[in-house]
Amino acid sequence: MGAHDLAGYWGPPTASIDWCEDNYVWSYYIAEFFNSFSSFAMILLGEAACYSISRLESSMVRRARSSTSSHTSTKAASTPSLFRFKLAFRTITVVGIGSFLFHATLLHKMQMLDELPMLYSVLVLFFCLIESRYGRQPSWFPVLLAVHGVIVTCLVAFTEGNMQFYSFHVSFGSLEFTTLYLVYKVYRARKQEYPDVKKAFEVGIGLYILAVAVWSTDLNFCEKLLLSWLPNQVQSVFSTVWIVKNLYLHAWWHTFVSMGLYLLSTVIMLDGLIVQGWKPKIEMKVRGWLPVVTVIGTIDKKTD
Repeated sequence: MGAHDLAGYWGPPTASIDWCEDNYVWSYYIAEFFNSFSSFAMILLGEAACYSISRLESSMVRRARSSTSSHTSTKAASTPSLFRFKLAFRTITVVGIGSFLFHATLLHKMQMLDELPMLYSVLVLFFCLIESRYGRQPSWFPVLLAVHGVIVTCLVAFTEGNMQFYSFHVSFGSLEFTTLYLVYKVYRARKQEYPDVKKAFEVGIGLYILAVAVWSTDLNFCEKLLLSWLPNQVQSVFSTVWIVKNLYLHAWWHTFVSMGLYLLSTVIMLDGLIVQGWKPKIEMKVRGWLPVVTVIGTIDKKTD
């Protein structure tokens, strides 16, 4: 909802929120240009993680087979099970796709494709943490989470107003804070023995908090950011400074939250691998820009 909104291909916004970026300024077909294309941060990081997990799983299978064939009895690692982690990162990709469609169109149905995958993502991460922290759960537990997701989906998709708003935000918010608390417990339990867990959590939670602050600023102080509250003479001075006039904070939210969520999800994966009996570590790939989980061995069984 910028000060210089233009008409565009998708018509007037029908979404429940219109962000601070000016609409259809950069393209007749893209409502919020920078908010749309910054969503690719989620897509790229999600798919990079899925690719690295596929390679890691193949490596772990070979390592496990080699260990078995050599009759090594002191190894505690189980057959690698990384599908849940790949699913967690794939949901981040889906969030990015939905976010692009939402910001490109500002249509209500596309807003659902942005918000609902966020719920599915946190449900998967919550499940991963519960099983890592408290052991394998009964078969009804994932079914219960799936039913919860279906109910909230129906409430969000087929209701309006307060019912829609509170259905999503109460469900997502409560799961988000619970999941962050469980990740913090992983950090407390693992930080001494596994420095990679410590670093990934501290950087990840810092980026996540920064992202939320940026998101909140863009949401609640749009008029201040647009400088419309200043005298016309002052506005004319600032209007010549592109970087001041166009902060695009929601686009920065996409960038920071993508990196923060990637690192916090990496902490969850590290913990899951440790529970399975592997010694994981983080290696920096892509010229030191992308942290990727690898394994350097298995955890020895403790014998009496």
